[in-house]
Amino acid sequence: MAELTDKKLLTLITYAPAAIVAVFALLWTALSVRDVMLHSEQELISLRADFQQRQSTQLTSQVEYVAQQVDYARELTEEQLENTIRERIYEAHKIATRIYESNRHLPEATVTKMITDALRDIRFNQGRGYFFIYKIDGMSIMHPLLPKVEGTSLWDFRDVRGSYIVRDMGEQVKANDEAFYRWWFVKPDNKNHEFEKIGFGKYFAPYDWFIGTGDYVVDVENDIKATVLKWINNLRFGDYGYVFVMDEKGTVLSHIDPNLIGRNALQGESESTPSDAARLAKADHQFVTYQAAYLPSGLDDRTKTSYVIQIPAWGWTIGSGVYEQVSHNYLKQRELQAKSEGQSTFRQMATLGSATILFVALFSLGLSRVIAKRFQRFQRRINQDFKQLKQTKDQLEYIARHDELTGLPNRSLLHEHIREGIEKSEQKCCQLAVMFVDLDDFKKVNDLYGHSAGDRLLSEIGKKFEAFLEPGDFVARFGGDEFIFCFPCLDNLAQTQQKVEKIKQVFRQQFVIDNKVIFTSCSIGVAMYPSDGHDPEELISKADIVLYKSKARQKGDVLFFDSSINLQVQHDFLLERELRGAIERGELYVVYQPQVETQGGRLHGVESLLRWHNPQLGHVSPIEFISLAEEIGLINQLGQFVIHRACEEISQLFPDSDSDLTLSINISPMQLISDAFVTQLTEAVTRYRIANHRITLEITENVLINDMPKVKPIIEQLKELGFTISLDDFGTGYSSLSYLSHLTLDEIKVDRVFIDKMLNSEQSDSLVKAIIAIARSSNMRVVAEGVETEAQRQRLQEYGCDILQGYLIERPISAQLLAEKYATRTE
Repeated sequence: MAELTDKKLLTLITYAPAAIVAVFALLWTALSVRDVMLHSEQELISLRADFQQRQSTQLTSQVEYVAQQVDYARELTEEQLENTIRERIYEAHKIATRIYESNRHLPEATVTKMITDALRDIRFNQGRGYFFIYKIDGMSIMHPLLPKVEGTSLWDFRDVRGSYIVRDMGEQVKANDEAFYRWWFVKPDNKNHEFEKIGFGKYFAPYDWFIGTGDYVVDVENDIKATVLKWINNLRFGDYGYVFVMDEKGTVLSHIDPNLIGRNALQGESESTPSDAARLAKADHQFVTYQAAYLPSGLDDRTKTSYVIQIPAWGWTIGSGVYEQVSHNYLKQRELQAKSEGQSTFRQMATLGSATILFVALFSLGLSRVIAKRFQRFQRRINQDFKQLKQTKDQLEYIARHDELTGLPNRSLLHEHIREGIEKSEQKCCQLAVMFVDLDDFKKVNDLYGHSAGDRLLSEIGKKFEAFLEPGDFVARFGGDEFIFCFPCLDNLAQTQQKVEKIKQVFRQQFVIDNKVIFTSCSIGVAMYPSDGHDPEELISKADIVLYKSKARQKGDVLFFDSSINLQVQHDFLLERELRGAIERGELYVVYQPQVETQGGRLHGVESLLRWHNPQLGHVSPIEFISLAEEIGLINQLGQFVIHRACEEISQLFPDSDSDLTLSINISPMQLISDAFVTQLTEAVTRYRIANHRITLEITENVLINDMPKVKPIIEQLKELGFTISLDDFGTGYSSLSYLSHLTLDEIKVDRVFIDKMLNSEQSDSLVKAIIAIARSSNMRVVAEGVETEAQRQRLQEYGCDILQGYLIERPISAQLLAEKYATRTE
C-alpha cells in the first residue's frame, strides 16, 4: 500500500505540473481569443464614429472655405470697379495729353476733334464702359451714347435723387485734379429700381475739361459673381465631391452636371426633390440629408448628406455633400478587413496555445525533477538577471526619449504627450496650447562665450522651465535652442496668456555661466487646439510658422496662429510655386525709367526695372518677389534675365552707332558675389553688341557692409573692364561715407527718402546738398531718385545735381514706348 502510494505520488509529481500548465495555457488561450474579439468589435465602433466625425469636419471645412472666398470676392466689388475705371481714365488722359502735346500749335477745335475721335469708340467692362468729356462749366464736349447733348450745357443735369452730376463732379475734379463721384440712375431694363453708379474723372488743364467714365456697381458685381461661379464649378473633392449653388428663387447656378445649371430646384429640376430643395434653401451652417436628383456613375443610392451655408448678401445657398453609399461601402470594406484580421489573430492564438500546451507538457515530463532540484538556484539567478535587464531597459528607454544635454523629453515623447493632452482636453471640452519657444540670438552666446557655455545656458533654462510646470503641463527640447511646451485643459485665452508670461519670466532673470552674467530673450509661437489643429504634427507646424513670423516682426515677441497667417502661408506657397516657372511662362518683363540731365533735359540713360504679371496673382510687387527670389535661390536667374533682356532691347532701339544712352541695371548682393557673375555679364554685353561703358551697375550698401573684402576685388575687375559702378540708395546705410574712401565709384544715387523730404525738412535738404557737394569733390556723378515736383527739380538744379529720375520725368515704360518718346532727346 505504501509502495502504491509512493508510485501515485511520483506519478503526481511527474504529471501534475504538465496538467496544471496545460489547463492554465488553455484558459489563457480562451481569454486571449475573447479579448481579441472584444477589441475587434470596439475597433469597429470607433472606426464608424471616427469616420463620421472626420467626414463632417471635412465637409464643414470645404463649404466654409468656399463661403469665405465668396465673401472676399463680394467685398472687393467696389474696389475693383474703382481701380478699373481709374486706370481707364489714366489711359484716356495720357492719350489726350499726348495728342495735345504733339498738336498744341493747332487751333483748339482741331485738337478737340482729334482727342474726341481717339476716345469716342473705346469700350471696356464688357462693352458697358465709355469715356465722356465735359468742360468744368458743364458744357458737354463728348458723350458717345448721347451725341445730341454735345455742345450743350448739362450744368443743371440731375440724377434720380436730385444730385447735380456734372456740376458736382466737375467741381470735385477741378479742386483735386481727379475724383470719384457717385450717382443714382434707373437702368433701361429695370426702371422700377434705383441703381448706384460710380464714376471717376480727371482734370485736363489745357482746355479746362474733365475726362470721366463710370459703371453700375451691380453690373461689376454680376461680373464677379460669374467669375466666382466658374471657380466653384471647377472645384472637386475626391471622386464624387462637388459644390452646388442655388439662388433664393431655387435656380441652380453651379453644379457638377452642366445639364442641371439654370434649372429650378424648387420645381424638382435639379439637386433634389422640391421638398428637399426647400430644406436646403432654409438650412444655414447645417447638415441636410435628402434624395439627390444627380447620381454619379457607379452609384445606385441617391441618399446624400450635405453641409449648407447661406450667403444672404447674394441670396445664394452653397453646399457640398457625400453619398451615404460611398460611406457605407468604405465602412463595409474596413469592417471586412478588421474581421479578417481578427480571424487571423484567432487562428494564431489557437495555434500558439496548442503548441504551448504540447511543448510545456513534454517539457514538464522530462525536466520536472530537475526543475524541482534546481528551482531555487535558478530562481535567484533569474530574478537577478531580470532586475538587471529591467534597469538596462529603463536606462535605454530614458536615453531614447530624453535630451542628453538638458534631461528634458525629446521629440518622440513630445508627440505622445501632446496626443494625450488633446484627448484630455477633448474630454473636458477645453483648449490646449502648443508653444514653440526659440532663443533670440543664441548664436551670439556661442560665439562670445563658447559652445560649452551655450550648452550650460540651455541646461539652466531647461531646469527653470521644469520648475514652473503644473500637473499635466509638459516641456521638451525640440532641438538646438528650441523648446516646445504643451499646456492641456485650458479654459480660456487668459490662462494661455498666463502660461506665456511664465515662460517670459524665465528670461527676465540673469544667468550666471562660468562667472559670466548672460542675458537672453525668446520668441514664442502659439497654436491652439482645437481651433488651429487636431494632431501634434499640425499644431507643432503652425506654432513653428508663427514663431518665425514673430521673430521676423520683432525678436522677443509672442504671436498666436490665426486665419490670416494661414492665408499668408498659402499665399507665400503660391507665390514661390508661380515664381519658379515665371521665366519659362514668359510672365516677366522689363520696363525702363528715364534719367535726364538736369541742365537741358537731355536723356542721359534709363534704369531697367523687372516686373511680373501672373494670371493667378496679377501684378506682383518687385519688393515681394525679389526678396523671395533671394530666399529660394532664384535671384541669379532673375538677374541674368534682366541683363539679357535689357541689353537686347536697348541695343536694338539705341545701338552704339546712334546713341550713347546709358543702361542702369540693379545687381543683387548674391548675384554680385557669385563666381560666374563677371563672365556672364561680359558674355551678355558682347552678345548684344553694347559697349561696356554704357552699362551702369547699381549696387546697394548692404552688400558693402556684409562682404566688403569679397566685393572690392569684383568691383575693381568690373571697373577695369569699363563698366560704370553706381552706389544705390546712398545715405541710408550707417557707413555710406566710408565706401567713398575704400572704393572707386562713378556714381551715387540719392535715396528718394531724402528727395521727398528736402523741401519740408532742413535736415534732409542739408543732407542732399552735402551729398551732392561730396560727390562733385570726388568727381562722381549724382543721380536724384524719386523727383516728383517741379520745386524739387529746381532745388536740385540749384545744388548742382547732374541727373534726375522720377515721376516728374516719366514713369517706368516699355522699351518701345521709350524709343518712340525719347529718340530725339538722346542726341
